[in-house]
Amino acid sequence: MQATDSIDMASVSGREAKLTAEQALEVDILLDVLYQRSGYDFSQYARSTLVRRLQNCLLMEDLPHFSYLIPKVLYEKGYMHKLVQELSVSVTEFFRDPAFFQSLEQHVLPVLKTFPFFKIWHAGCATGEEVYSLAMLLKAHGLYDRAKIYATDFNDRILDKAKAGIFTEDTMRQGELNYNQLAISQGTPFHEHFSTQYHSSKVRMELARNIVFANHNLVCDGVFGEMQLILCRNVMIYFDNALKKRVIDLFDQSLHHSGFLGLGRLENLDYLDTSARWHLLDNAATLYRKVPGI
Repeated sequence: MQATDSIDMASVSGREAKLTAEQALEVDILLDVLYQRSGYDFSQYARSTLVRRLQNCLLMEDLPHFSYLIPKVLYEKGYMHKLVQELSVSVTEFFRDPAFFQSLEQHVLPVLKTFPFFKIWHAGCATGEEVYSLAMLLKAHGLYDRAKIYATDFNDRILDKAKAGIFTEDTMRQGELNYNQLAISQGTPFHEHFSTQYHSSKVRMELARNIVFANHNLVCDGVFGEMQLILCRNVMIYFDNALKKRVIDLFDQSLHHSGFLGLGRLENLDYLDTSARWHLLDNAATLYRKVPGI
């Protein structure tokens, strides 16, 4: 290590160290350069999480200061995309938190059955495991043919992985464990939704055909159709409160007048002035239904 003044910190101790004024300025300039070059705006992400990830970048590159990352973004081929990926690390898996999917079965699917056709937006879809999980759930209940699922993320490289629908043995093993906790596992076995070859599995076309993958940035992009269900699970935990409010307003405008919003167990709407607009259906799953007319 060349120095310890800015990386003597959270990545080692598990706690975020306080930045000096100079370090905070370095971070602001770095984020501005990254935005100017890539179009990705991380300025409203939760600062503690962002700093933690930047500190990890310094450790990986063996650099002493945040400002040393700026010439790498500007002049080093491929580094800008690498940094974007480091700052937008996603955690996902097939049927992650099976209780959430049980809540969808109980509260949402009976309503979706009343529609001849419905649309779902999965915002922040990452590498696609949860989108394909939703498709399996809908298929098991005979609803997939009525559905159009829009799966979005702002990271094109992650979207390409999601579109490819190819997953490792370890990913499949954990997915099957989660799947087997659900009643739908009594129907089509998990592995039958995939073709397997050379230690990896690819989603079958019949499961992918009603899914549209698209680039959409929650920080700056606009309303996305009129959806019956929006899922954005454990994405907003990385946003500051101003950005959270902006995103919830975006979801409000993008939802059917009595549509559903699933945020995952790490997020809620309690801090919003407009929380009365949302009826909490399941506290553990943080599943809401929009209240019409408010």
